[in-house]
Amino acid sequence: MPDRTEALLRSGVREVRTPDAARELIAANFPPDQGPYELVEQLRAVGERKARAEGVAYELEHGRQIVLSRLATEFSLAHSKEPLSEAKLERMARADPRYGDHIKRTAKAIEERDMARSEYWAIKSLLEWDRASVAHLNALSRLEEPV
Repeated sequence: MPDRTEALLRSGVREVRTPDAARELIAANFPPDQGPYELVEQLRAVGERKARAEGVAYELEHGRQIVLSRLATEFSLAHSKEPLSEAKLERMARADPRYGDHIKRTAKAIEERDMARSEYWAIKSLLEWDRASVAHLNALSRLEEPV
């Protein structure tokens, strides 16, 4: 599939004479169901997903120490008659399946966060590329205007 620059060049960029014609040329090169305004709406939706994913990942990453301390406290209370060192309590807490589940949820949240970031920046860069293309076509149209 040719890239957007090649498509614009094949569409007759050199024939563009006015800024409005430049905008029409850019709009004509979008798929029928996806114009710049649809991309902005997609960017908003993905931005909301990105924000939620970042919040969940942040909460889980910072909650890891809390989970460890709660599990260690639980084990120290359950084994109060045995002398357990802090290191042993921490090892027991890390070996607990609940801590493993927390780590798995954290990994999934980080994966979701990174996917949302990737999708967000892909759409944002596409919009930025289109903005730069319109600016470039506007500049070309000013250069090609008859004097």
